[in-house]
Amino acid sequence: MTKDKLLHFGAGILVAAFFTLASGKPLVGLVAAAIAGIAKETYDKKRGGPFDLLDLLATIIGGGAGATAITLSNIASYGV
Repeated sequence: MTKDKLLHFGAGILVAAFFTLASGKPLVGLVAAAIAGIAKETYDKKRGGPFDLLDLLATIIGGGAGATAITLSNIASYGV
C-alpha cells in the first residue's frame, strides 16, 4: 500500500470516528467519510489530476474501520 493510500485510509478513520462520536450512529460516520473521499477526488479532478477510485476506496475502508472502532469502544465502555 502506498503512502498516499495510507493517508486516505487515515483520513477516513478520522472523519468517520468524529461523525460516529458526534451522532452516535456508525452509518453517519461511514457516509461522512465517503462524502469526504468523493469531495477530495472531485477536487483533484478539477485541478487537473485523476479521480482515483482506489484513493476513494481507501478513504471509505478507513471510514468503515473508524466507525467500527468507535462503535466497539462504546459497546465495551457502556454496553451500548
